[in-house]
Amino acid sequence: MLNCGLGEWPMKCLGIPVSPSRLGIADLRGLGDKMKKKLDPWKGKHLSSRGRLILTNSSLTSLPMYMMGFYLLPKGIHDEMDKYRSNFFWQGASDDFKYHMGKMDTLCRPKNQGGVGMINTYIMNQCLLVKWIWKIMKGADETWFHLLKAKYMRTGDFFWLQECGYFPILAGAPQG
Repeated sequence: MLNCGLGEWPMKCLGIPVSPSRLGIADLRGLGDKMKKKLDPWKGKHLSSRGRLILTNSSLTSLPMYMMGFYLLPKGIHDEMDKYRSNFFWQGASDDFKYHMGKMDTLCRPKNQGGVGMINTYIMNQCLLVKWIWKIMKGADETWFHLLKAKYMRTGDFFWLQECGYFPILAGAPQG
């Protein structure tokens, strides 16, 4: 009637997959592909390890930030992103194998704790989601808040959402 084609779920809205059901790992695989495409034109062989670290933190790590602000990404997605970031840090964009002198857990530590200061995407993902929890707890006079409150917080208690499993990062958080 409107001459519009039917779409499929999940669809993309502002670059983020949206679905009426839970998104699977396959739906979020695009993050690793974005990193790989970003690495293709770079030639890290002319950069020092410090230059590759800055490029990794400023560009590669910032690619998934928008999506991490909406979804708690599965560990497999974080591992895939860490693989690309680690390979670029240790060997540049070349395909030549070089030994990785430390694990990502070590690289992501602050410098004063023996790391190089690379951003840990898993912790960053949790922090970005806690920001939403803080906004909900603070209360807002915005449309998104009223929609969430009408749909999920009918009892008026935010921590009811945790008991239902909506916020897995709050596991073990104090009630009240």
